[in-house]
Amino acid sequence: MDTERYIVAIEIGSSKIRGAIATRSLKGVVTVLGVDTELLSGSVKRGFVVRPDEVSAKVRRLIVKLGNRIGTSKKIKQVYVGISGQSLHAEDHLISRDYPEGTLINEDIIKHLQEEAREMPIAGADILEVVRTEVTVDDQPRIGREELVGSSLKMGVKLIVARDELKKSAARCFQGDLTVAHYIPTALSTAYVALSNEERQAGVMLVDFGADTTTVSIYKDGFLRYLSTIPLGGQNITRDIMTLNVTAAEAESFKIRLGSAKMVGEESNITLRGESGSEIKSLDLSKVVKARIEEIVANVNAHFDYAKCDRKSLGAGMVIVGGASKLSNLTELLAEKCDIKVRKGALRQDMLLDVASQSKSADYLQILGLLYSGRENCVEVMARPVTTPEVEPQVEEEEEPVDPREQRAREKEEQDRRKRAEKDRRKREAEEAKKREKERKEKEKKEKEEREKAKGPGFFDKLMKKVEDLISDENDNY
Repeated sequence: MDTERYIVAIEIGSSKIRGAIATRSLKGVVTVLGVDTELLSGSVKRGFVVRPDEVSAKVRRLIVKLGNRIGTSKKIKQVYVGISGQSLHAEDHLISRDYPEGTLINEDIIKHLQEEAREMPIAGADILEVVRTEVTVDDQPRIGREELVGSSLKMGVKLIVARDELKKSAARCFQGDLTVAHYIPTALSTAYVALSNEERQAGVMLVDFGADTTTVSIYKDGFLRYLSTIPLGGQNITRDIMTLNVTAAEAESFKIRLGSAKMVGEESNITLRGESGSEIKSLDLSKVVKARIEEIVANVNAHFDYAKCDRKSLGAGMVIVGGASKLSNLTELLAEKCDIKVRKGALRQDMLLDVASQSKSADYLQILGLLYSGRENCVEVMARPVTTPEVEPQVEEEEEPVDPREQRAREKEEQDRRKRAEKDRRKREAEEAKKREKERKEKEKKEKEEREKAKGPGFFDKLMKKVEDLISDENDNY
């Protein structure tokens, strides 16, 4: 019997869909069994699925691949789905409640209020998650999960919201037997695995550079303080390179191999050749890449002001993750433009992950975050099929039509047979009755003789016996 739960996660991005399956032990150790990827092109734009049929087909292929990793005796029944997009952001909300004097304010009450907040109506938007910030009881701060006695509770929460069409568009990709266990904002799950508790306490900005969007999150004093999405990402750089008359594949290759966020030393203007034979100048490539990435960095920098956050108060600086964060010299550009220390994201040290998965953990932070966020088992064990002996099908022969005269003859013959059978039955019953009567009389006669014999000889028999004795004596004397 398995003591582990299987967690399955799907992350739908603009350029690819990534799926992963892992086991989660009772002690919380996550063992990644496999990560698979399906490439996309134009099917998802800034989080919205615009071609659900194509994305649904890719999801099914991923589920088959992941299912092959656990054998035919198990079936994936549900998945955790990461959700992101341009409309994803956080809104502040304050919950106030008055209770009778001396009420014990515990974790159950806090969770109940969070669930109530999830049902708040927001026009045109879905509340994807409710994240608590400060909690006070009678103006006394609640630390951790401690229980406090009081009558007045105030709790600040961040409502993680997005346009209602965002989740609806993703839901269309999961049909049939496969269900969604929970939609998880990727920004939250990624922060969980990429930021340590100490960093969230000291203050940190997490920037996820995606294909079509860049998501900015700020944590301070252990709480989420800000979350917003910039509608620019790595694909914007690729499309800009394509203006140099190269294909999309070549532009992506140039960006990854030779693109740089800032100039380092003197650059020579050499000719670069693509896989399809296209040629561009290195200085042209550099100008295009730098112009776009500087625009994205400027937008990131502006969010310090939008969040009313003093960058100097963020003791842990900035952490960057995502595919586009791999652009050469990006950390240096961010540190220079944002005046803050910057590091690339990695799986936090206290996370329990099997050794085999550690080497690629930095590339898979988003999907790992979804796996760590999952709690419910996503796999069911299939019942063994019951084998039954094969039975040859019986072929029913068609009845030929019967002539009416022949049918009447058959019916008369059947009636005669029944009459003869009834006559024979009565005859047998009469003979059996006669036999029983004869046996009864013989039995009565025998019983009478036995009774007479038991009584001994009668008077007449005694007299005749005496006469016979006298005659016998006379003969003897003679």
